[in-house]
Amino acid sequence: MQKRLGILLISAVMFLCAAQPTKGEEIVRMAFPAGAVDFFRYEFGVIELALEHADGDFRLVIEEFPSMTQARISSMMLNEQVDVMFTGYSIERENTFLQVDFPMTRGLLGYRVFLTQVESLPALKQVRSLEQLKKFCIGTGSDWPDASIMEKSGFCVDRAPRDRLWAMLANKRFDLLSRAVHEGFREIDTIQQQYPNVVLSASTVLAYPFDLFIYVNRNNERLHRILTEGLSRAYSTGDFMRHFLSNPDLRQALETLQSADTHIIRIENPDMSQKSREIDPALWENIVQRRYDDKFGKELHDQM
Repeated sequence: MQKRLGILLISAVMFLCAAQPTKGEEIVRMAFPAGAVDFFRYEFGVIELALEHADGDFRLVIEEFPSMTQARISSMMLNEQVDVMFTGYSIERENTFLQVDFPMTRGLLGYRVFLTQVESLPALKQVRSLEQLKKFCIGTGSDWPDASIMEKSGFCVDRAPRDRLWAMLANKRFDLLSRAVHEGFREIDTIQQQYPNVVLSASTVLAYPFDLFIYVNRNNERLHRILTEGLSRAYSTGDFMRHFLSNPDLRQALETLQSADTHIIRIENPDMSQKSREIDPALWENIVQRRYDDKFGKELHDQM
């Protein structure tokens, strides 16, 4: 059966009149900060993959709001004003919503590189142990789950609203700013236009089990089943891995993490539930050990 999936991006004021289904079509609603959709095209693509591989005819509608926060999106989800969201894992979110147990970036979000000031770069490049890394104070977003993970692991952590972090780093309010590898490479050119003394270092990477997950309301078991079955099929056909490997930021992150010049320091995620710890290991990227066939989106062989 030929599948048809449409994606519609609209403003909040247009939502009620534009998001009307055609005959036989089912709309899946999301809310997102205005102007941020392009930055997360890969993640929206994962949801599209799930719907494409599910039984039915779906249209993903993304409703944009100015100054939208994750807390507000979660509130809209609880009130059934939207159907689905994706966000960084936390045990609170897992307990509040139904979690679709497919890590969206195969765990790459948990591989953290650091932005720092030019003058701090030599010291950061010398880091080879957890204790050495803990000598730096790390900036993170106020509501990022990463902050709790680092704090419980004994790091100095400075929390602040996301839109203030880069200015605070440039002004030496903290030593390092933590970003996922693919985020750091994607952002650095834009950041340096405003803060030329900020640089990205991939020589030292802090890694822990963490990723974005898709969540739905606990009353919507049907949609949870649709998304779970759709992603399972996307993996079976190789379409998920093709989507993953076709993203240039994720591909650059993989190459960086596999480089002999990158030193990875691993810690546990004390905030992860046993259920999430037991997610199929094949869904998490096994850095260094895997190589892929780009055409088929599958492993060529394992190597040590």
